[in-house]
Amino acid sequence: MPKSLSVLTAANVPGRDDVVRGLAQLLAEGGQKVEVFRSFGKNESISELGAGVFGAQYLEVAADSEAALAKIVESFRKIEADRIINLGSNYTFVPGWDEFGFNAAVAANCGSPIFLVLDRKDGCPCKTSRAALKTFKANHAKLAGILLLNAENPVRIENHLKEKLTEVNVPIAVVGEFDAANPGQALRNAFGDDLESILNAEVDSAITTPLQFQMDLVERARSKKTTIVLPEPDDDRILEATDQLLKLDVADIILVGDESAVRSRAQELGLDIAAAKVVSNHDEELVEKYAQEYAKLREKKGMTLEKAREVVQDVSFFGTMMVYFGDADGMVSGAAHTTAHTIVPSFQTIKTKPGTSIVSSVFLMLMPDQVHVYGDCAVNPNPTPEQLADIAISSAETAQAFGVEPRVAMISYSSGNSGSGPDVDAVKEATEILRQKAPELAVDGPLQFDAAYDPHVAASKMPNSPVAGKATVYIFPSLSVGNALYKAVQRTSGATAVGPVLQGLRKPVNDLSRGALVEDIVNTVVITAVQAQAQA
Repeated sequence: MPKSLSVLTAANVPGRDDVVRGLAQLLAEGGQKVEVFRSFGKNESISELGAGVFGAQYLEVAADSEAALAKIVESFRKIEADRIINLGSNYTFVPGWDEFGFNAAVAANCGSPIFLVLDRKDGCPCKTSRAALKTFKANHAKLAGILLLNAENPVRIENHLKEKLTEVNVPIAVVGEFDAANPGQALRNAFGDDLESILNAEVDSAITTPLQFQMDLVERARSKKTTIVLPEPDDDRILEATDQLLKLDVADIILVGDESAVRSRAQELGLDIAAAKVVSNHDEELVEKYAQEYAKLREKKGMTLEKAREVVQDVSFFGTMMVYFGDADGMVSGAAHTTAHTIVPSFQTIKTKPGTSIVSSVFLMLMPDQVHVYGDCAVNPNPTPEQLADIAISSAETAQAFGVEPRVAMISYSSGNSGSGPDVDAVKEATEILRQKAPELAVDGPLQFDAAYDPHVAASKMPNSPVAGKATVYIFPSLSVGNALYKAVQRTSGATAVGPVLQGLRKPVNDLSRGALVEDIVNTVVITAVQAQAQA
């Protein structure tokens, strides 16, 4: 991803585009290709810079800000340049909404530090700057510097600003008349040696927004496409998700069912699934192939070939056998079937990876500024200490696969040696087993959730812990605790819960909630595609 800098204003600032020209001149001095990206507005361009890359129209943002934000960030990510200047809107169209907040959200989700340009006519620059900082913090955006234009007494105001905003700790400059004829030099004169820290500012690499995470996954899925089977096309949500997945170009899709009926229903819904393959679960050749193997696998359980022919025509079994044979790389099901109906076939056929004793699950919890991994929240009711350790190892591997540095907290109702009892002792035992099995992992336990999550609580309760206060992987002692807690966090914090993601199988099979939204199905397929890449 190219380095970028976002130029934002709190209102219409006439000299802003001159500042952008100056930044572009400075960034291009070393022969770098610089692109100016206008995130949203009325589709104007800065003709002198040839700024033709545009994100979204004002009306698109007003109609659906979330969709517009995704469109803007996706456009930003497609830019091929050495450096990008992300130009915020210019407050010339729709009043009465938090336009500045949306500009900050764009910068944060583009991973772009902010250069704040103010005008003396906008009111008290201290108050404006503090209000802007509050907005940046809420959106997890980083400030790189502040420039105030058109000041009547630049030296006095600059000293005042620097005194009042000492804690901000970024370069601040105030100018009277900005030299539009030589904007690059004007910026050098204003900031001196501090200018380099603005031009080369970077965001905190630990900050990951939900949109950034989801777009990273989409890009990974596209980079090496896999084939995912969806065995429930009788459900309209599956067809709608297929339409979206094919547009995103993240995977090749196989639908299981009667081709004529599936394509006819998609046409009725106005969906384009032409690129999807539709395979009948009654295809004689495939049924025979799958039945012969299933009968062998389950022979000791009394399975006959005749019975196997009947079993494998069930859509979940059929899809699972496609994955087993490599006819598909992964499966997503459960929109219209129970969890057991979805995952039992995989336990019987695909089975666990070498060295893994138990299939478990995690939810990827997309917090406002980071991603956490919660396990097990969907499969194992009361794991033993040995199983809990294995769940932790699988969860850490899943975290790593999705770009999350694993720091594993074994959750209980006490921290360290502060409590005792059978439940705490089981977590202590699991932690010791985990340390022996995976000494390379950062792990601690037992930890209370607040000690694992909050640095201030951690400093008091577990000051020497390598994990407390900065955990990314949370392992719960039972399904009851894990399921209740992920839902509590999801509903009360606004976090996006993606999952359950099954782990421990040789090939990926993932279960959907029967109440899944189309967006949930799309996310789960993308995750399954990334899992399939890792297991190829």
